[in-house]
Amino acid sequence: MNISVQNSNLVLTHGSILDVLRTNSWFSNLPDYLIDILMQCGTFRFYNDSDMVHYQGDPARGLYAVIQGSVKVSSISSDGKESVFRYLSPGNWFGEIAMLDKSARTHDAKAISPTILLTISPKDLTLILDKYPVFYQSLNILLCKVIRNAFTIINDSALLSVSARLAKRLLSLAEGYGEPHEKGTQLSLYLTQDDLATIINTTRQTINKRLVAWEKLGWIDAKYGKIVLVNLPALKQISEDDEE
Repeated sequence: MNISVQNSNLVLTHGSILDVLRTNSWFSNLPDYLIDILMQCGTFRFYNDSDMVHYQGDPARGLYAVIQGSVKVSSISSDGKESVFRYLSPGNWFGEIAMLDKSARTHDAKAISPTILLTISPKDLTLILDKYPVFYQSLNILLCKVIRNAFTIINDSALLSVSARLAKRLLSLAEGYGEPHEKGTQLSLYLTQDDLATIINTTRQTINKRLVAWEKLGWIDAKYGKIVLVNLPALKQISEDDEE
């Protein structure tokens, strides 16, 4: 079965979509009948780079899964300062909080590359939950993953050094966006030093200092927004260090 993507000339196969979704342990652990229902209810939409999926404060219009591309989840203060919560790679789901409590969106969600999302509408999700209440438990598990991630970020900010936080976040990004490179693992995301500073709540100057030092040590190769992780064991050791 082929599936057309709204606002795009792309056509995806049922099998290729399932292959992406099954990379997520939450989805792959769902009963087969729920997987079939989600696939039947889901609609697909293409987003250009920088298109907004939703803004903080918007009403909930869907539960989403990334099929291709990437989504940045963040908040922006009144003075324009951005706080990045997470980057979502293919296979990841988001939007469960507002769908469960039927309240406003907690963050902005923005496509940061050409992106395809699967969407489960509020109406369809309500029908699924009414007919299969066990899916509440599944959504609670998805929500718990988000809460655990939030606690990890809070703990890291309070307990880890800037170097440890940066190394840990680079390793985490490599899990979702790592691509083989002749020198090691390259992050497919385009990340400026300002982006990295925002991710770990520090300054661009501090990020520049760390990256230059790690390049001299041969741990990374960072040029024009593309980062190659060359020495993963060294970065892992730094990520576990709580001292500067």
